[in-house]
Amino acid sequence: MRKILYLVLVLAAFSCKKEGARLSLNENTSFTSSLKASLDSVGLAPANDNDSILTISWPAVNYSASLAVTYTLELDVPGDTSGTAAWGKAQKFVAGNNVLYYSFAGKDLNNLMQTLGYFGPTQLVFRVLSDVDQYNGSASSIPTVYSSGLGVIVSPYLTNLWVPGAYQTPTAWDPPSAPIIDPIPGHAGLFEGYINMPGTGNIGFKYTNAPDWNHTNYGDPTGEVGGGSLTTDGNAGGLSVANGGYYEVSANLNSNTWSTTLTSWGIIGDATPGGWNTDTQMTYDAADSVWTVTCAMIQAGSYKFRANDAWSIDFGIDGSGNLQYADNPLLPYNGTLNNLSVPADGTYKITLDLHKSQHYTYSAVKQ
Repeated sequence: MRKILYLVLVLAAFSCKKEGARLSLNENTSFTSSLKASLDSVGLAPANDNDSILTISWPAVNYSASLAVTYTLELDVPGDTSGTAAWGKAQKFVAGNNVLYYSFAGKDLNNLMQTLGYFGPTQLVFRVLSDVDQYNGSASSIPTVYSSGLGVIVSPYLTNLWVPGAYQTPTAWDPPSAPIIDPIPGHAGLFEGYINMPGTGNIGFKYTNAPDWNHTNYGDPTGEVGGGSLTTDGNAGGLSVANGGYYEVSANLNSNTWSTTLTSWGIIGDATPGGWNTDTQMTYDAADSVWTVTCAMIQAGSYKFRANDAWSIDFGIDGSGNLQYADNPLLPYNGTLNNLSVPADGTYKITLDLHKSQHYTYSAVKQ
């Protein structure tokens, strides 16, 4: 009995003297204050899509022991880095165990800017988190160490959107040969254009921000027809319209939404055969991608182009004679425009060309 008691006392004494390594977090001033960026200001361009355009680096945290440390880079904008919800919307990029830098390729950073809705020069703020995971996967008792924030100005480039789809001939779903819709001037993140989608029944398509499937492509997460939400998940289903026709298509990358409007076009006004009460209908010429009508016109009157016999989508001209939207659900009303006119009475072939996004033109040629 005495031998057993003696053994217990010896083991107890030994266990009291045996101490594990103590981790020190008191010497990490360099980590918390020395985040570095390879550039203070980054100008993105298609030419540097595949380059490592921006690298954020940091020193190692001193834990006074050799440990596997996971470093995570966070990215946010200044307005989200203070207050009770500070960094709550941050994008996270895991650098890995004991890796002391993270690099962004140009195309990835540009895609990220567009996904976040930033289409002009924007200050981004970066910080790094240092974490030690328990060997058994349980929550670590070692607190996270945070670096201070570091600001970098990033200027993205605005891309066009290609619109590949089932309607393309002879090769369907082919981005390089797909029509393009451009950003609307003065409305960053909003793209709009017209596409003829021949065929019957449901017709699918997608948006891509490059003439391939290797960059960002936009689908609809819920499979809506005619308009809805956009997602950058490349595995999401496509967009679609219910039937073939000539469509105005749009993408709003600020709100991640899309829309389509089936259109037919005509002219209306007191210079036209129908006056201001009846549209004179135009016919679509698929070979030349234009709308045309030949009719008698009156020099003393004026006219406008409008879609679908309604004052919802219609064109006037600005002071330089360029077509501009007077009405369009995507845009504010423009009441500063003039009507169109012809120089003399006579029969005219009037042509409306909408096939080049944001470069819409017309002509009136006397026959």
